[in-house]
Amino acid sequence: MRDYFYTKFPWQLGKVKLQKPNEIVREMLEDENIVFFGGPEWEGISDDLSTVPRIDRSHFILSLLMVVLTDQCIYTYYKESYPTWRRRTNYPKFGWSGFGPHHENPFKVLWAAEREMIIEPELVINLLPEFVTFYLDETKRFFVETLPHIDYISFVNSIKQDPAFAFDQGQIVQSFKTEFIKQTGMR
Repeated sequence: MRDYFYTKFPWQLGKVKLQKPNEIVREMLEDENIVFFGGPEWEGISDDLSTVPRIDRSHFILSLLMVVLTDQCIYTYYKESYPTWRRRTNYPKFGWSGFGPHHENPFKVLWAAEREMIIEPELVINLLPEFVTFYLDETKRFFVETLPHIDYISFVNSIKQDPAFAFDQGQIVQSFKTEFIKQTGMR
């Protein structure tokens, strides 16, 4: 997971179709570089992932969940840290822009891939123990090195207590949540 995330994922993410919002949204979000991918319900996932080799799609989807979930959690619960996060990562936002920004539920990254049969659920589910360990370890490391004022335990609990965590469509989402709770403890 680590090798994929740091070598192939950035390159493959760069090939996903991105949409730059209008000037008003960029000003509203105070971010000239902000871009979105996905759109409502990520209806165009088949086209977006057509450039990601099938063999990498399970890792790609999990890596995408990692960055989207972290981005949205920091934006929502740790606003004072968000500018530092953005400067260091500059990941695209999952959602779309119209008269304002619209952020999709991070778990729809997994659901859309399963719904459109872009991946094989069993392959992703088998990767979840390794992925969740990687996600938690990398998040902790990143916070210590870059955002030391974010308490890691508080961050993890923020994810579990956020309304988005109630989303439960598909086997992969349910399996991810089970593994995440297993590795981090109950709420």
